[in-house]
Amino acid sequence: MMKKACILKYVTGLFLAAFVMVAVCEAAPAATTTIGEETIKRVVTEYITKNMPWPTGSVRIAFHFRIPDATLSGENIVCRVEGERREDFVGYSNFTVGFYDKKVFRGEQSVRVKLEVSRDVVVSARYLPRGTDIQGGDVKLVQKWFEHMPSRVISSLEEAVGKRLSTSAKQNTEITRDMLREPVMVSRGKQVQVVLERGPVKITTVGLSEQNGSKGDVVKVRNLSSNQSIYATVVGESLVRVDF
Repeated sequence: MMKKACILKYVTGLFLAAFVMVAVCEAAPAATTTIGEETIKRVVTEYITKNMPWPTGSVRIAFHFRIPDATLSGENIVCRVEGERREDFVGYSNFTVGFYDKKVFRGEQSVRVKLEVSRDVVVSARYLPRGTDIQGGDVKLVQKWFEHMPSRVISSLEEAVGKRLSTSAKQNTEITRDMLREPVMVSRGKQVQVVLERGPVKITTVGLSEQNGSKGDVVKVRNLSSNQSIYATVVGESLVRVDF
């Protein structure tokens, strides 16, 4: 009888211990971590800064929509940011923040961001009438912010100086590529100096241009000595060159 009582007491003790362990395990809440809005903004900003093609300091990043906190299971949450395929980092963009605990995916959150890029832009320094051959003092550089990268904007003075304006421009007007033309350097019916070159040999004569032409254009020129027409490349003001 005593032996049976001991066995019963032992089994009862094991049962109670197991019950207590199960109860404790069921009562203990799973570990959770909350990733706040500021943390999400920070990791997205770091991703943009690291991957954008623009110089540091030339981008404005704006979060126009509230980002809710993310509460996730796990104690060591790591954030990984991914952009859209072919992301150009300008205008409105969507980024996905993935949350991982020990490489196990715990969730993700989409973040919409507005990106503006700063660029130097050539503008007129004063009113410029149509046909103006642009000089250094006619234009200046200003900084502007863009949501979409313009294709025709000029970002250096060198691209504008020396060109002819095809339209009038008020003060502070953006000078775009389609507003510029190469200035006419030889005019139809006007005399030009013709330089014939072949290696070290150089011959100079006078001709009459039969076409208008800008630098780099090939124009028809009549040689006044032989009265024959030739084709020459415009290289300067009233100056053409023939390679023979």
